[in-house]
Amino acid sequence: MKKMVGLIVSIFFVVVFTSGVALSQAPGSAAVAKRKEEATKKRMIYLTRDEILAGAKKEGKLVTAPGYQEITRGPMVQAFQKKHPFITNVEWRIVQDDGGEHRQVLEMQAGRSTLDVFSPHLTHYSEYLKFNPFLRYDLTAMARDGQLQIPAEMIDETGVIAWLGTVMGGMLYHTKLVSPDKAPSTWESCLDPQWKGKIAFDTKPRALTFLVPVWGEEKVLDYAKKLKANEPGWSTGATAGITQLSTGEFSIYCGVMLHSAYRGLKKDPSLPLKVVIPNLLPIGLLEPEAISANAKNPHAGLLWIEFLASKEGQKIADEINPGRASVLVEGTLAYEVSKDRKVSLCGPRCSAGADRFMSRIAVEAWGFPKVK
Repeated sequence: MKKMVGLIVSIFFVVVFTSGVALSQAPGSAAVAKRKEEATKKRMIYLTRDEILAGAKKEGKLVTAPGYQEITRGPMVQAFQKKHPFITNVEWRIVQDDGGEHRQVLEMQAGRSTLDVFSPHLTHYSEYLKFNPFLRYDLTAMARDGQLQIPAEMIDETGVIAWLGTVMGGMLYHTKLVSPDKAPSTWESCLDPQWKGKIAFDTKPRALTFLVPVWGEEKVLDYAKKLKANEPGWSTGATAGITQLSTGEFSIYCGVMLHSAYRGLKKDPSLPLKVVIPNLLPIGLLEPEAISANAKNPHAGLLWIEFLASKEGQKIADEINPGRASVLVEGTLAYEVSKDRKVSLCGPRCSAGADRFMSRIAVEAWGFPKVK
């Protein structure tokens, strides 16, 4: 299976990721020497499993700023340290809002970052790629050889960034206002005149950007214009939209991020809401993680990324925030709901450009002021 760079997948995955463990056997000493030589030519680093573990045992510490929500911290760190008890100190830093993300960029540009592992946030993703704050481990080769137990398909074309999560777009409807047979089941059904003035839609239409791999940008923009004609109520974030829907202000919510919907229903199962998963299911890869160029504990960082990619780490992510674990790992919610549906998969390059295309939709299709 090729790397997922904005690819479209109907998801009958030919390769099944059973536990996040690389399928190939680790190479012998001659092959390792060749791998190291190949990595050096690419200005990258190739390590064996023994080298990773030995280095992590000497470090015994990890400083990370992942993209996961803070509520994930306790269970994820506890499970990681149970697996690797020699890493006795894990410092999890929270990067909040765009201001915090921008500060992280500036600190890394200035060489002042003390992080071992970080998430290059999508809002500033292109900036990260320009100044390259990554310690250039050849994650792809190490994963394929079994030195790191990470599905190689999680690693993007840079070879240094692993995309460990997923977001999906779908619909919600108010069960006391809409009968199941009338509920929207396709993206086209959200344009039905019966929902005029009764539909909620997010001002940041991430679900629509994930449809670009299948529809193309022009069709998505045309759809957004038709959607505006249905007089939607604009929601500033999924939480606000779900609240408005649950109180009966709207009848349906199209384009909702499904993890937000599942999280809301998990918190309050009595909400009169039901999730609809469309047959053209838009999925974006998320949670990019990489080793920082200034990392003092890079070997521990490699084990951390490996753990997040593992079936155990993915299960924790899914239990806390259903739908946010990777579609590439068997057993996750995203994997299960996508199996029998056509999928529009927005890979790393597509996901990194999502903010830019959302702005185009807002300005060109909906007439919102351009944000400078």
